[in-house]
Amino acid sequence: MKTKPRVYFTSNVFSELGSNTQISKTIKNEIQILWNRLKSIADVRNFKERFPSSDQIEKDLKEFNPYIIGCHLSHHITSEMQQISNLFAIATSTAGYNHIERCEEDNILITHTPGVLHETVADYTISLIMANLRNVVDLHNYVWDGLWTPKDKWDLDQDLSSAITNKIVGIVGMGEIGIEVVKRLSHWGIKFIYHDIQKKKDLEKHYPKIEFKENLRDLFKEADIVSLHLPLNKYTENLIDKELLMLMKENSLLINTARGGVLNLDDFLNILESGKAKINFSFDVYPQEPLNELTIQRFKKIKDSYPNIRMILMPHNASADADTRGKMVILFLKDIIMLLESSGINDLKNAHIISEQKEYISAKKWKIFEFWKLNTK
Repeated sequence: MKTKPRVYFTSNVFSELGSNTQISKTIKNEIQILWNRLKSIADVRNFKERFPSSDQIEKDLKEFNPYIIGCHLSHHITSEMQQISNLFAIATSTAGYNHIERCEEDNILITHTPGVLHETVADYTISLIMANLRNVVDLHNYVWDGLWTPKDKWDLDQDLSSAITNKIVGIVGMGEIGIEVVKRLSHWGIKFIYHDIQKKKDLEKHYPKIEFKENLRDLFKEADIVSLHLPLNKYTENLIDKELLMLMKENSLLINTARGGVLNLDDFLNILESGKAKINFSFDVYPQEPLNELTIQRFKKIKDSYPNIRMILMPHNASADADTRGKMVILFLKDIIMLLESSGINDLKNAHIISEQKEYISAKKWKIFEFWKLNTK
């Protein structure tokens, strides 16, 4: 190939993250080394801002005609975008990849960054559980708003909350993050119940106070805390609906640090608005992000009508640990470099190709084959 292969990044964040002062020196150095390596073998173009519109991405793809796109979950990569260039791969600096539409031929490789953020998301999940159980947000606002006055004396039965040690924690989706939550809370003697595609026998041997629930309804009936750790796909979208939500105990707690689309948010809001159920909740993700004003007003009205409902709304921040984000970019850049330096399927055995594609990686004709032919000329 006489000219360097072209790589297009949909944000300048990937190049700037390596200079972030909160990231450790070791990780920053590795990011810089990878960037230097990438620029030596590829013609790289970064969009100069953080969040390009779909029209802007399409325009850049037509003009630049890249072989690889680098993106994250705020950048929706449509199937139409994938047809207007020589694109053979999409790399996303995220564990989830539902922001990338799959073409009918499904011949464009997709890489992601799994196995990096499970610890920090588990920490974050636990912090949301604890903050909700102990009513941290409402009590902070109570002081902040000047409501704690000399007339309001301390008393034994004032502002009571509850500890986690006597709760049954239900985990929906026992993947890397769910397992990490169990690992971190298990030493407190907490009972766990979980639902997953299959039973985790090794996990149950290691943690005797964990029980598999084949029927998701049983988990929602029994758990005091339900924590969602599901990927978003055609099977899980709106899986948590009115039927399941109405099974939850009064004053139970629902946590979502997975993907907003796994919860039918309209069903949830309708239930709370009607007063048919009292469910406390801590959410980090939503079907549409950021939340629109109408949805925010619905949450506020619920709080006004039912002030004892504890709610925490966070701005999709669970993986926002500096070094975790840095590690995600390292995996992301390594995969892009691996794709560019490859000459056959065997060269991609260590790439973080999404599982659905990896299952039949050797049995399909991928668009990268054309790139390999050009490289051998």
